[in-house]
This record gives sequence, structure tokens and C-alpha cells, in this order.
Amino acid sequence: MHFFLFFNFVLIMKEIIKKELSLLKNKKTLVAASGGVDSMVLCDLLWKAQIPFEIAHCNFQLRGNDSDQDEIFIQNYASLHQIKFHSKKFDVENFKASGNYSTQMAARELRYHWFEGLMKEFKFDYLMTAHHLNDSVETFFINLSRGSGIRGLIGIRRTEKIIRPLLPFSKQEILNYAKENNLNWREDSSNWNTEYTRNKIRQELTPILKQIHPEFLTNFSKTLQFLQNDFKLIQNHIELVREKIFHKSKETEVISISDLNELQPQETYLFYLFSEYGFKHPFEIQKLVSSENGEIQSETHRLIRNRKNLILMKREANTSNFEIHLNLDEILQKPLYLKVSKSEVRDLAAQETLDSAQIKFPLRLRKKKTGDVFYPLGLNGSKKLSKYFKDEKFSKPEKENTWLLVDAEDRILYVMGKRIDDRFKVTEHTHKYLNIYL
Repeated sequence: MHFFLFFNFVLIMKEIIKKELSLLKNKKTLVAASGGVDSMVLCDLLWKAQIPFEIAHCNFQLRGNDSDQDEIFIQNYASLHQIKFHSKKFDVENFKASGNYSTQMAARELRYHWFEGLMKEFKFDYLMTAHHLNDSVETFFINLSRGSGIRGLIGIRRTEKIIRPLLPFSKQEILNYAKENNLNWREDSSNWNTEYTRNKIRQELTPILKQIHPEFLTNFSKTLQFLQNDFKLIQNHIELVREKIFHKSKETEVISISDLNELQPQETYLFYLFSEYGFKHPFEIQKLVSSENGEIQSETHRLIRNRKNLILMKREANTSNFEIHLNLDEILQKPLYLKVSKSEVRDLAAQETLDSAQIKFPLRLRKKKTGDVFYPLGLNGSKKLSKYFKDEKFSKPEKENTWLLVDAEDRILYVMGKRIDDRFKVTEHTHKYLNIYL
């Protein structure tokens, strides 16, 4: 390698490391290392920059003894440099059978799931990988062949928790650095297997593009930067739109259907507005927008049609059968503040007061259930709780999150924060009171 090019690589790399130092100072960093040249160059650069890190190695057991030798190699490196080492063996073939995964996709799912677990268990602040410019080229063409939008075409990106300092550098630059510094590494023979899409792009397509234009990688890097800037522009615009039409209401976001119908092209807007909440298919949201009611769910959120609005809220554990037994004079803090107290005096400071003599103790808090009936104060008759919710225009989340105070006979005493049951109201004949403090 020409000395100037080598020096330039090291100089740029040092500048990148300096930028990372502001993030990595006093932070715990986990480095994903396979034992290949990319990860060994990354480890060498971090070691020479005196940035503390730990190593995580995945043994996918796909190449027999070679896979085990990779693990031994990187473990020896970690031991020599007194770096804490984490490793795990994976059954990729068994995981592939559990879902529609290719070998490479199965390996990716397994390793990132493990990395996430390590970061939580050992409280790492960052995960660092050795992805480089050629990896971004391959990702670009894989996503292009799948019909991806701009998000899939901008290559491999750094995220909030994952740092990829080698992304600006080509595979050749990394190889040249390794040779100049006499680094040792392991060659993965599966990288030459063109049955894998990524390898086919690496071995067949990329060389052709370099033949067509010798500066292909340099120009591709510029193209990626243009695409990333365009994507930032889109994100900035989407945030402005979200601030305008998403309205916070307690633990939910309320979005007007009419506002969504004004957005064109609607499918694209819906994707960018809701994909960060796990909704990847905008046509499902369009169907919900055009319906009278309904709900769709992602892994993390719910999107509910409620009259003229959509309600966006986080998914929570099912508490439909959850009950809380109440003790008199005990203060409940969660899921709401509540204290109930029996007295022979009505406390005017209480939010509600009931006739204690009409109530069967002990008391409980619970959610609604099918067939619930109560006697709303002032109605002079019974009403199904579902009809009361409808008449009072409760949204679906409000119905689900409303607590009911019931007695030992499961009679509804109080729709919490809304209305008491007429059967238990205080009258001129009341001499024993149940004071309710919210």
C-alpha cells in the first residue's frame, strides 16, 4: 500500500475515534468480533486509542471445526490483551426451521438478540460493529432488489446504541491497514459461497461496477451521503407534520381522520408517520382510516379508530381480569390514588360519599366485564355499563382503563371518577358513611 494512502486512512480513522471518544468516555462498549479482518482492525484501532471495550463473539457452528477455531482465536486475542470476552454457540439450522429465515437472516436475528441481552445484563452503553463501505454497497443492492424505499437504500446506519466507525472505509483500505500492521485474522470460507445473496453481490456484481467505473466506491459513498441527507429532510418534514396533527391526550396520541385524509401521497405519509411505532404496512392504516371502527396492533402499539379520530397508544399487559382488593383506610397509590374510609360522619373533603350500610364488604377495584349493569345516580333505573360508556362517548381506551369500585356481591358502587350508583347514595336516613378520597 502506498504510504500516503495508509497514512491518510490512519489519520481519518484517528479523527473518527476522537469524535467517538466524546461518546465513549466513561461508557461501557461492547465490540462484536468474528475474528475476521474487519473486526480485528476495529479491535486494534480501539486498543491503540486506549478505548476500553469488551468483546462478544457468536459461534454459529455452520463450518464445523473452523467455527470453533474462530472462537478460540478471538478468545486468545482477548486473553492476551486482557479484554473481557463473551461468547455463545447458536443452533442456526433449528432457528431457521422455526420461521421463514435464510441462513444469513437467521444468524443476524440470533446475534442481535443476544447482543441486546448482553447490553441489558451488563449495562453496556454502546454496541460497536465493524461494518464498512462495501457492506453498505451490498445492503443497498439487496434492498434495491426487494423494492425498498429510500430508508432501505441509505445503507447500514449508525443508530442510538450501535456505533459503526469503519463505515467510511472500503474493504481494501481495511485489508491494507491489517497487512501494514501485521495483524492476524481468520478467513471465513462461507464468504465465498455465492448461494448467499450478499456474497453474490460481493463476488460478482461489485467487481463489474468497479470495471465500469474505477471510482465506483468513492462515488457510491457520495451517493449514500446524498441519500442520507434526503432522508434527514424527509424526517424533518415528517416531524413537523406529526407535531401539527398528533395531539397528546393523557397516555395517548389523538389524530384527526380529516387531517390524515389531507395528506398526499397518503400511503407514504402514513408509513413515515407510523412506522416508528411498529406499523410497517400503510395500507392497513388506510383501511382503518376508511372504516367506521376497528383496531390494528404492532408489537409495541395499538392504533384504534374512534369516531372521527385515530388513537395511538402503547400496548400494555392485559389487565381485563386484574382485581385489587381494598382495605379500609389503606392508601392505594397504583394504578390510581385511592383511599376508602368508614365513618359515622360525612367528610366534605371526600370526592364521593356512599351509604355504608347498603354495602357488603370487602371492596374491590376491577375493570369492566360483559353484562355489567349499574344504576347511574339520578337515572332512577338500571343501565348496562356498555350503554353508559356509549352515551358518555367513552373512547375504547377510556373504556378499557376505567376502574370500577365493587362490593362483595360484585355490585358496582362507583365508576371511578365518573358517577356513583344511585342505590348507594347518601340520603336523609344515612347514618354510616363510606368516604372516598381520590
